[in-house]
Amino acid sequence: MPSTVDAADSSREAVDSSSGPSVWQVKYGERVVRMSDVFHDYAQYGRPDADLDMDYNFWVVRSNGSIILVDTGYDIPKRDWLGEISVTPTPEGLELVGIDPADVDMVITSHFHYDHIGYLGLFTRAQVVSGKKEYDYWFGKRSADALDGEFTTAEDLAVVEKAEQEGRLRLIDEETEVFPGITVYPIGGHCPGELLTRIRTASGSMILTVDAAHFYEQIENEWPFFAFTDLQEMKDGLAFINRLARETSSTIIPGHDARVRDRFPAAPGEAGRVATVLA
Repeated sequence: MPSTVDAADSSREAVDSSSGPSVWQVKYGERVVRMSDVFHDYAQYGRPDADLDMDYNFWVVRSNGSIILVDTGYDIPKRDWLGEISVTPTPEGLELVGIDPADVDMVITSHFHYDHIGYLGLFTRAQVVSGKKEYDYWFGKRSADALDGEFTTAEDLAVVEKAEQEGRLRLIDEETEVFPGITVYPIGGHCPGELLTRIRTASGSMILTVDAAHFYEQIENEWPFFAFTDLQEMKDGLAFINRLARETSSTIIPGHDARVRDRFPAAPGEAGRVATVLA
């Protein structure tokens, strides 16, 4: 078996972004959920209940010598909020795909839930791109001492605040190209400032929905997730995702659906333990 160093080297060699960005999905955790638990008012659809395999991921984009992450994962054993099972912690996953956190140029935070920004502190040089409404909502809750029972903590927000103090935080309130070929869209619903990310690659355009659509069923049927700050915003967001995909001929990648790994190839070498090649 190759060493971790050898695996990282082979991962670097396998990535050629000269013809366009490469996009990898990196899995760090998993759990099994019931459809009736994760889809809002599921009984109204008259469908039988079933299990869904739910993956926990972050995404790596390499383009023209730059490294951009979408989200960061979190330390599952430290928190264990919902019974998630740790597969490969983010630091180990980064090593497997050949990335030193110090080399990451940008982290796009889809939203501020713990499982998406828990390891943000690793990336001390990166510009942090976040939704302005997301920032206002969660820092308002922190100021009101109203974070108990929420899916983020003062510790998570302190890392965002540190990026702001260091001049590395960029807040987005409209459709914005944040890097050549990478555009984010504030969408709301699951969280007030959720950001959708669309990436133009050599093989076409793709939309990383992250928590704006956790599963394929939400894209196919526009079913809302059970957790939302505004139900109508979530419904409107699902409709927007499908409309944007049609208008831009984009492939939609749901944020937590384990079936993504069935539809796209594993990364080469040891990185294939955790990484799926989307483009």
